[in-house]
Amino acid sequence: MSESVLGVFALAIVELWAAVPLGLHLKLHPAVLVAAATAGALLGALAAMFLGDGLRRLMFWRKRETTERGRLSTWLAAKGPWAIGLLGPVLIGPVLAAGLAGAIGLPRALSMMLLAVGIVFWTIAITMLGTMGLAALA
Repeated sequence: MSESVLGVFALAIVELWAAVPLGLHLKLHPAVLVAAATAGALLGALAAMFLGDGLRRLMFWRKRETTERGRLSTWLAAKGPWAIGLLGPVLIGPVLAAGLAGAIGLPRALSMMLLAVGIVFWTIAITMLGTMGLAALA
């Protein structure tokens, strides 16, 4: 049992949407599956957020001469953390979403909080759908 939980946790660090079907295949209890997959995805997202921030600093090492912000920058500052945090885990995966948020310089605390909410919501939703789907087949 502990090997199964550790396997789901480790796979969720890299790819959350492969960890949930693995946990269902290993017949983990849905609550344990959600906890292991969420913890792994959050750890992977946290690491990617810091790596993305470092990547941004490496690519844009010079200060810009102008302080004027364009339309896209204004939109990203206002809506970016919400879009990446809540939709990123289901559309592009939590690790890539966190790396993107760090790379484009979104506020780290808000982005990570919204990403955590998105990861928990989508992990529960996918686990429930998978559990109900397997129950319907039996």
